[in-house]
Amino acid sequence: MAAGSAAGALLLSIWVLQLDLSSCQSLPRFGYVGGNVTLSPASTVSFTEITWKKGINKIIDWSGNKEPTHYPVPNDRVHLDIKSGDLVLFNLTSSDEDEYEIESVDLTHGQKFNLTVLDPLPSPTLGCYWVNESISVHCEVPQSYRRHRDLLRCTWNCSSQQCENSSQLMALVANSPPELRFTKDDDLSQEVHCFVKDPVSSRTSSKVLSTCVPADNPRHRYLLIAITFVGIFFLIGFLCYARRAEKTT
Repeated sequence: MAAGSAAGALLLSIWVLQLDLSSCQSLPRFGYVGGNVTLSPASTVSFTEITWKKGINKIIDWSGNKEPTHYPVPNDRVHLDIKSGDLVLFNLTSSDEDEYEIESVDLTHGQKFNLTVLDPLPSPTLGCYWVNESISVHCEVPQSYRRHRDLLRCTWNCSSQQCENSSQLMALVANSPPELRFTKDDDLSQEVHCFVKDPVSSRTSSKVLSTCVPADNPRHRYLLIAITFVGIFFLIGFLCYARRAEKTT
């Protein structure tokens, strides 16, 4: 009996410890520069007081029938919903990146959110190169997109089998962009799509493989041959005329 009680107490202690650890973990949240984000506590309680912190600094609090107080000065980019406890941040900037925490006597544990503010995601650029009778297609994100490139993921879509299971992290190939290779025997009429995704949205660009093959225009070749023959014909005619003129003189 004592052994069973001890085991039960041990399991309860482990569960409480896990609960404490989970309450200390920051939940990831993402937003865009110039956009808005809402940090929502996972609770359905009726709040009597709320304090939100950014890092170690208080940014807004409320209690009772008072209006929410902003710190250090009133800020129209920050809004507190006193019913749900939601914190809404408007017109985000990169300086808004930080850990946010809600504290309240009405919550068993405080809740933390790790906010990452992303730059607007640009469309990728597709470059293709004809090398040794094969086509190399590269998918790149402009170098002007510098922050949080490690969060980008690239996927391909095309009718070829190699596009399946092609997801790869952009950061892993920063010095060598994601690449697909095709031969001249592949279906060059197919369109290749590159999708670049971050945790919030995605952008895509596409290219038809046939546009990557150097133009081989037979009309130009035939025109050059015709011009060559015409030139030879006129040269022979001129030589014959010159000889006749020489004989008559």
